[in-house]
Formats: sequence, structure tokens, C-alpha cells
Amino acid sequence: MTDGPSLYVFGENTFSHRGFTWAASIHPRSEVINQICDKCGYKKHYLTGGFDVTLEKGSKYPDVLGCGAYPFLIVSNRVIQAWQQEGISCYHTYDVNIAQVKSPKLKDVPAPQYYRVEIDGSCMIDLEASGAKVVKFCPACHHLEASPTLINGFRMVSGSWDGSALFRDQVHFPMVTFCTETIVKIASQYRLTNFRFEPMEGPLDPGNKGI
Repeated sequence: MTDGPSLYVFGENTFSHRGFTWAASIHPRSEVINQICDKCGYKKHYLTGGFDVTLEKGSKYPDVLGCGAYPFLIVSNRVIQAWQQEGISCYHTYDVNIAQVKSPKLKDVPAPQYYRVEIDGSCMIDLEASGAKVVKFCPACHHLEASPTLINGFRMVSGSWDGSALFRDQVHFPMVTFCTETIVKIASQYRLTNFRFEPMEGPLDPGNKGI
């Protein structure tokens, strides 16, 4: 992948910008699926659609909202409008409403509309090339245990990426979002806040501020 396009791991950057509020808890508004895999016994809980959030701390609303309860990708309507304007369509959304704002500094500040974003673009990560050893993988429910738990860089199986500007390994890493440089440029062009980008192939360092 080193000779290909510039690709990134994409998420929120709340802990490097402490002025932004974040979703400390979520409140289901759609069906919650509770599953126990018949093959491996892994318990899986996930929301099928939209939800409400309680916001804590901060004095500003970000365009990418950190979520402490679960690593959902939650973005503002400004992000969705920018992506639509630039022809980015490889995702679908669910409404995220604000149930409560606990930050006194935001009580009288109008909040943006937020959305949970699920990515439609796809790839497959080459676990061995990424430095990960499979400890356990269930082919039925796709639950993966790898060592080390935190991978220092992601390398794709050749030919597995569908070319989308936003994409995920829907099997092994369904909550990790990857993107092209187009998404980085859109964030800069539209002055979107609280984005965090790191080179997909690493090295990944949770302690730095990212791009």
C-alpha cells in the first residue's frame, strides 16, 4: 500500500481538544439487538438505528462528537452537508438527538443536529501483515481476539478495497473507519472541527494529536 493513495484512520479528537463537549452516555431509541453466538458464546449488543445522548463538559459543540459509551461515529449536519456537496455517498445515517446537556456553558447555545454514521465502503485488513496474531476468530459471529489488542498500523489485503472515500473492514474491525485524503481535504476546506486522522499504515499513537 505504500505506493498507493494516502489513506487514513479517521475518528474524533476530543481528548486533544478539551473545549469540546462529548456524549457521556447514550439512550436507545431504536431496537437493541442482544445476541449470543451459538458457536462461540460471544455476547453481542448493538443498536439498529438512532439514539439520544447526554452531553457532558466542554464549552463548544464539535462536528465530530466523541462518544464515551461506545465508539460510534457521530457527526454534525455540517459534516453531512459538506460530504454531500463534495459527492461523498458511501455511508448511511441515523438521527442522534440530545436528551440532556450537563455543561453549564452550553445550556443556552443552540446545538447542531447530529447523526450516527455507518460506513458502506469496504476493505479487508491483512492481519498478519498488520502485525496481529489471531488468538480467536469465530466464523459465525466474526468475533475477533488478536494479539496485540491495539494494532500499530493497518495493511489491506491486495484488491480488497472497493475504492470508497470512507470504508471499513466490516468483518474484523467494523468500528474502525478508514478514509482517503479527500475526506481530510474536505474537513480542512469546510473548517470542520474535532476530526482526527492518522496514516492508516501507522505508526498509530493514541497519545499524539493526529492530523
